[in-house]
Amino acid sequence: MIAIVTGASTGIGAAVAKQLVKAGHTVVGIARNTEKLAALARALGDGFLPHPCDVTDAQVFSAVLRQVADDLGRVDLLVNNAGSAKVLSIGETTPAEFRAMHELNVVAPANAIHTLWSTMCRHGDARIVNMSSLAQLDPFPGFFAYASAKSALHLLTVVANAEGEAHGVRAFTVAPGVVDTPLHRSLMPDGIKPVDGLSSTLLPNEVADVVVAIAQGRHDARAGRVLAMPAPAAVTALRRWIIEHPGGGVELVI
Repeated sequence: MIAIVTGASTGIGAAVAKQLVKAGHTVVGIARNTEKLAALARALGDGFLPHPCDVTDAQVFSAVLRQVADDLGRVDLLVNNAGSAKVLSIGETTPAEFRAMHELNVVAPANAIHTLWSTMCRHGDARIVNMSSLAQLDPFPGFFAYASAKSALHLLTVVANAEGEAHGVRAFTVAPGVVDTPLHRSLMPDGIKPVDGLSSTLLPNEVADVVVAIAQGRHDARAGRVLAMPAPAAVTALRRWIIEHPGGGVELVI
């Protein structure tokens, strides 16, 4: 399997890359941090191919993806994981801040899907994973730009899955709750306390497990849907959300 993982230098992306390489697959890791990508390549060996790139530079990103597709001949899995979040009130969310959030979280994934679409459709049996967040369902205050971007990201999944069906291309949205990553720690330096003895955060490896299961075809019946991954403390609240929003296209993955 040939997989492309964006945001591969740290957090969920690095965990996905490690698990895929461990399973014997070739992973093309894309991220801005050259040093972290190089360190991951040293740790993972020949199965990991680092490609430093800023995914918001549309021309450069497209060129990297086309080159990878040409060199390797096919792409079986695209994991659009690169993303970021800021907690900004509506009053603080200027048009520039809003555009920047959407450029990274929506436009860059759309660019990746567009660029690789003909390759994935030609070979078939390919999968796209768009890494979203439970914020697309029930956002915290301050996620005016972030939550709307992640909601739009899911609609890329819906349309790609519908158009890809005839070609054997399936698309999925993975929406974790709070994951213990450097991004989360920068947003919430004091963390989130457990609730009733249950963890309020997930580990990157737990999210990576679901992505690997998708790559292996074990979630094909859920293509086009939101695979929601709440931390244990949030399961009850999410179950309530699903009951209150029938037909919302959300399934619990725990």
